[in-house]
Order: sequence, then C-alpha cells, then structure tokens
Amino acid sequence: MSSSRKVLAVWSMANITNLLGMLGVIGSLIFVGIEIRQNQEIAMAAQLSARNTALMSFYSAPLEGSAIALRLMEGGIEPEIDWTNDEERATLVAIVRVRILSLLNAYYQYNSGLLDEATFQYTLNRTLEIYENCRFRDVVIQRVPNDFLEFLKTNSVTTCS
Repeated sequence: MSSSRKVLAVWSMANITNLLGMLGVIGSLIFVGIEIRQNQEIAMAAQLSARNTALMSFYSAPLEGSAIALRLMEGGIEPEIDWTNDEERATLVAIVRVRILSLLNAYYQYNSGLLDEATFQYTLNRTLEIYENCRFRDVVIQRVPNDFLEFLKTNSVTTCS
C-alpha cells in the first residue's frame, strides 16, 4: 500500500471515529435533556400536590370532630342536608372544597404520568359527580384553575342555569 493510501485510510478512520464520538455526545445530551424535563415535571407535580394538601388541611381543620361533617360525609357526594341550615350548608361546602382539591391533585398527577388510567377514570367520575351537581358548581369553579375547569366542562353532560 502506498504512503498516500495509508494516510487516506488513517484520515478516514479518524473522521469516522470523530463522527461516532459526536453522535454519542449528541445522543447523551438529548437523553440528559429528556431527564431534566421529566424531573422538572415531577417537581412541579410535587409542588402542586403539596400546595393542594396544605389547602385541604386548611379547609378540613374546622371539620374535625364535627358531628355534622361526619353525617354529611357518610351521605356520599350528595348527602341529605337542610339547605336552610347555615351550619350544614357551610360544612358541606367545606367538604366539597376538600374533595375538589383532592381530585385536582389526581388530575395533575395523571397529566404528569404519575397516576394510571383506571385510577384517573374513577377520580374523573367522582369529580364530575360533584361538578354536575348545580348546587356545588360555583364552589368547584372558585377552587380550580382554568385548565381543569375546561376539562370538566368538556366532560360534563349537565348544564346549570
């Protein structure tokens, strides 16, 4: 083999090696970028969850030890209530606030990939039961961000006046 061919072969091998090294670096950077984005999404979901948990604690604190709250919670989504009784109505509104915040957490966790489809469908059904009750709709609207509200409107079949 002539010396010019040897130089050409070595030069081609160097170029191929450089190309493979460059592709490896690019692939590594893409992988790191994806990992950073996933970590950011998980961190944001954790922050939203912590915020909603603090709000749930705030709204549920007055309910602790309340005989009215226990009776209403046993009644499910729409318990028997005397709507003219201010204490019963206020207690039920507090219960609905806590439930909506819990369901909002599930919505964010699902969108972040931290909650499976079956669990989310159960949660969605519970949320819609509350949202479709026209007496509770204003409470829901006051407590949820626009993206979740639009999601509820899209999935709702009840129109409240």
